[in-house]
Amino acid sequence: MGRGGRGSGGSRRWAWGARLFVIALWSVAVVGGMTGRAAAGLDVDRVTIGGEIRERYEFRNNADFNRTVRDTLSFVGSRIRLHLGYAVTSDIAFFIQMEDSRLFGSETSTVSNEKNLDIHQGYVTVKNVLGPVNLTLGRQELFFGDHRLVGNLGWSNIGRSFDGLRMTYVYVPVRVDLWAAVPKQFGTNVGADPTFSTSNRESQQFYGLYGAVTVDSLVVEPYVLYLRDTGNATEVNGGGALVSPITAPAARGQGRATMGLRFNGRAADESIDYTAEGAYQTGNMDGRGTTPKSAISAYAVALKAGYTAPVAVKPRLGVEYDLASGDDNPADDRFTTFENLFPTNHMHYGYMDYVGWRNMQALRFSMGLKPTAATGVSLDYHLFWLAKAGDNWYAASGQIFRTTPAGNTQKELGEELDLVAYVMVLDKLRLEAGYGHFFPGRYVKANFPAATDASDFIYVQAGVGF
Repeated sequence: MGRGGRGSGGSRRWAWGARLFVIALWSVAVVGGMTGRAAAGLDVDRVTIGGEIRERYEFRNNADFNRTVRDTLSFVGSRIRLHLGYAVTSDIAFFIQMEDSRLFGSETSTVSNEKNLDIHQGYVTVKNVLGPVNLTLGRQELFFGDHRLVGNLGWSNIGRSFDGLRMTYVYVPVRVDLWAAVPKQFGTNVGADPTFSTSNRESQQFYGLYGAVTVDSLVVEPYVLYLRDTGNATEVNGGGALVSPITAPAARGQGRATMGLRFNGRAADESIDYTAEGAYQTGNMDGRGTTPKSAISAYAVALKAGYTAPVAVKPRLGVEYDLASGDDNPADDRFTTFENLFPTNHMHYGYMDYVGWRNMQALRFSMGLKPTAATGVSLDYHLFWLAKAGDNWYAASGQIFRTTPAGNTQKELGEELDLVAYVMVLDKLRLEAGYGHFFPGRYVKANFPAATDASDFIYVQAGVGF
């Protein structure tokens, strides 16, 4: 998941999932070539088959901002997805999407099989259950708004999906999504055939209610999200450190409610686009301060606007401001660091993924061109600060990127420049390349004086879908 990956039951799940998918494809192919009564049980017109192949080379240098340390990262990530859908009736349909995710050369040898195949999505949808209400049950992607709190993390070589149930109500101009999902199970309650023990009471659940009302060119989206985690917050690893400290993303032992409102619209003949979003979090967490529970009180804001000139190359100028609260006092009974939940941060806070929506302020200036319908180029300039000097620097993954030393007074993290270009070839093949450069700021220079060098990031990507 961007913050996570394949579950511990993946090796068993991939086995039966692969067999099921292969059998399904084989069945469709056979039936597609049949005639007469033998083909009467399956209507090939109700079958949808598709897929995606994406290969991406990445190069990263000086992620620790110290060029004297050899930490260059260079690899090719490969993601292949195949999906099969079938409309059993006009109101019942199933969908299964298999995914193979790997790095070039990561297997033991050219004749080994590391079982990188998994089920990315697999669900059944029942439409018109109670009027305009659809139910979707199974493994599925969830993404809403700008993906800031709930996203499918498409940039990742794996991506994110949830095991759960979603109910969708659509009655134009209103849409409401209600869901319950289980992102994690702890202890022995994992895999396809868990052992029933006391640890089965430990799990993470994610509930949400997300609405959208469209009024002309404006969409208003109120939402309430609830993350409940009953995992053991005091569990330690072999070295005695907490497995899931309070600063970890989606940390164990918490109940966190997020209430928010998002506005997204266009004006001036759609030449102006704008988005405004605010969220507040409340609840409690285990194990900090002088009481067994630490109260949660955190907030975040995102403001974005742009202007696209009505000319052939469609030049767009944009500006964005982001803020997520931090915590200046790690010893008290209030936890005020905003939790980013399950986002797609990559497209918001720099392509280098050094900053996430936790204890931060960011200012972004954008410029883009679309010379043709098949080409585009964009240039983004980011400035980053800590919201609270006493809290840590958090990356796009939600993990701590730099632990802030005691007594720190500096907030300026640095600046990032991102250049991205793409071209569509033969309608289906997308070629894309990007370059990022990060300039460390006063926070790095004051607290880590031996590591103040700039960092670089390059990627080249090819993807085709059908």
